Amino acid sequence: MLEIVVCDDDIADLECAVNMLHKIFTSQKIAYNIERFVSANEMLENISSIDIGILDISMEELNGIKLGRKVKEKFPNVKLVYITSYEEYCMQAINEVHAFSFLCKPLDYDKLKMQMLDLLNQLPDALVEKNFLKVTDSDGKEYMSIKLRLSDILYFEYIKRSRKVLIVLSDITYEYDCIFEKLVEELQPYDFVVNCRGNLVNLRHIEKIKGFIIYMDNGKELQIAQRRSNDFREEVNKFLQKNS
Repeated sequence: MLEIVVCDDDIADLECAVNMLHKIFTSQKIAYNIERFVSANEMLENISSIDIGILDISMEELNGIKLGRKVKEKFPNVKLVYITSYEEYCMQAINEVHAFSFLCKPLDYDKLKMQMLDLLNQLPDALVEKNFLKVTDSDGKEYMSIKLRLSDILYFEYIKRSRKVLIVLSDITYEYDCIFEKLVEELQPYDFVVNCRGNLVNLRHIEKIKGFIIYMDNGKELQIAQRRSNDFREEVNKFLQKNS
């Protein structure tokens, strides 16, 4: 569960940010919880877990930069995003608190979404989950919904005969109905790349590549389509550089 905290002493701005965040994270099918505060001191007293902090810089009780320092002391791995009406504060936030980013008011939905997707890509994999609907496991058991960590999924495979998508983990597989192209687009920020028609592989689980064969860390071998080879290898190289 991704824990998000928003603090802004302007209630209208607070509600605007929270509503946008609900829309963004709901569209990403990510399990999340949002806590909202109009008081910085109340926030400090009440939060027990935080992955993402959205903080207004200009607050009367305690400005966002001082609040960010205190949050960082307690939660060193938190990602902070500042929102402000005063652009001159932005570099101070970046330099002094090592904020992830800043956004100017009034908030723009597309810019906020872009920042959140960039941020999600840098969070630990264990925090990113997806809810799958109407799923059947390899033993034939049916689930109305099931929540899986993206980091646990090795790859997806489109099954043409049944028009379903196979979700492959190291110890179990699931089938569910979905539009494969939509799945590809949704998981692109999380290092899932198409290796051949109907296959979407998690780059984290690749052990090695030899020729047009991908050797997965569970012993499975997947093909790379020749026409996708250059683009696929480029994405693998980007992933390796990013995580080196």
